[in-house]
Amino acid sequence: MREIGQNVLGHLFTGYLKLLEKTVVIQWAENSISGGSQIFGFWHEDSFFMNMVLSELSKQTSPVDVIVTADTRGDYIQKMIERSGGHALRVPDGFASFKALKIIMRNAYERTRSIAVALDGPLGPRHEPKKLAFYLSEQAEEDFVGISLSYSAKLRMTWRWDKYVIPLPFSTVTIAAHNYGEVNKKNIPELPTGANMPKCGILVKEI
Repeated sequence: MREIGQNVLGHLFTGYLKLLEKTVVIQWAENSISGGSQIFGFWHEDSFFMNMVLSELSKQTSPVDVIVTADTRGDYIQKMIERSGGHALRVPDGFASFKALKIIMRNAYERTRSIAVALDGPLGPRHEPKKLAFYLSEQAEEDFVGISLSYSAKLRMTWRWDKYVIPLPFSTVTIAAHNYGEVNKKNIPELPTGANMPKCGILVKEI
């Protein structure tokens, strides 16, 4: 039953992404993405629309690997990522992640690929960046690019820890991709949080 539920959810998400691709206007407030490999960081709340951003990144940079949880909730996420032109790297939570991260680092040296990771994922706390993206930037000697999003109209799931955002059709999504250069886990830059918290309910229209 869980597998059936995940398949249904995957089809719903994929169908909604197709609708957004036809109706949402994307504008860039900043775009400092270079053509080579980089480390991309974003907030977990923006994970859904990052699939569309991934399609844009694939046109501007080297192939992008996205770090995704290895548990079952990552299955439909992987399908959306691959549909958007990326490749999912399944990494278990906790101490079991160290072996997988070693493989990721080895591949980063051997191949020219970018890596994207939710800074406060997989389970928060919200907007408190973990050190993984900055460690990867330091070890791979690659620039860290922070990606923040703002939405003209959206649904926000206020009951989730990350207050997950789903943009509405016929809205505008603004992307800011700022290159911080090579960083390290002891010197984490200040990162914008993008859209403001909703004042009430889950429907927010921003001007």
